[in-house]
Amino acid sequence: MNPTLQPDAATSVATAMLCTLSWQYEHENTQLTRLHELAKAGSWNASTDIPWVAWSRHREFPCSRSSNPLCGFGFYEALPEDRQRELSWWQHGLEISEILHGEQAALQVSAQLVQLLPDMQAKFLCAVQVHDEARHVEFFARYLRDTVGVIHPPSDAMRELIHRALQEPAWEHKLLYCQVLIESLALARLQELRRHCRAPALRHAVDYILKDEARHVHFGTEHLRRHIARMDPHARDNCSLRLLDATLALAGSLNIYTRIATAQGWPLPAMRRHLREYRLQHPDLNRNRFRQLALNMQAVGLLTPACKAQFDSLNLLG
Repeated sequence: MNPTLQPDAATSVATAMLCTLSWQYEHENTQLTRLHELAKAGSWNASTDIPWVAWSRHREFPCSRSSNPLCGFGFYEALPEDRQRELSWWQHGLEISEILHGEQAALQVSAQLVQLLPDMQAKFLCAVQVHDEARHVEFFARYLRDTVGVIHPPSDAMRELIHRALQEPAWEHKLLYCQVLIESLALARLQELRRHCRAPALRHAVDYILKDEARHVHFGTEHLRRHIARMDPHARDNCSLRLLDATLALAGSLNIYTRIATAQGWPLPAMRRHLREYRLQHPDLNRNRFRQLALNMQAVGLLTPACKAQFDSLNLLG
């Protein structure tokens, strides 16, 4: 285990985009207009509106014990409390780092969408989203530096998704990656954090961020619905299954507990058995994580019969 591992300073991604200029500045008073007004009124400051009170990782656990899958595992329970706390912060740092990288992905893709989207009203909303995502990146980076103590590199699946989203030439697919896939997973994970996290700064910021993310998803689904409806059924199936495959790869990419078991010298079969039992005891955990995605896919017309069958085969929705 290397608790001080730092991500690469920068990665270059070659992209090719056509910038769309709109000369139509008038727009109707639509749902997008109301979302834009909400966005302007909902701004907050990650430096001054968050209670950055001292929260020591050397004395406190990051989240409630009931939310930690390691609890109840014999090898973990045999450790002294200070070692359990250290492992819990490492686990927490990996999870929050992945959220941070997802927020940067949304920042980069929403900035591209300002150029690509064909109408001015949508450009306005994406421009506000760029500001929102920059604020989220600012908060999570500071929280990881000051409270957790380390920023871990992105998982291979997260890195691949970011590259794919940035290199995707069609604005419709960028919007799907950004507003449906990344934001759906973020909403579900942030809702879990809000219930179980203990650090005051994180609890406070999550309330703000959840409002921002819900608005982003609303904009994306509202704007995508008409375009998805014009796809032929085969193209719609391919699009929905590709989105679900990317989500499953991302959701299972970190292998946090395998990494912890390996670092601790714990037997992997015992860890896998424990995690299976944990999932059986907490059947709503995965369902809650994927329910938001399913709702948003349904809202844009991508919860096709083939996609629904895939959800059912994996028992992701119950």
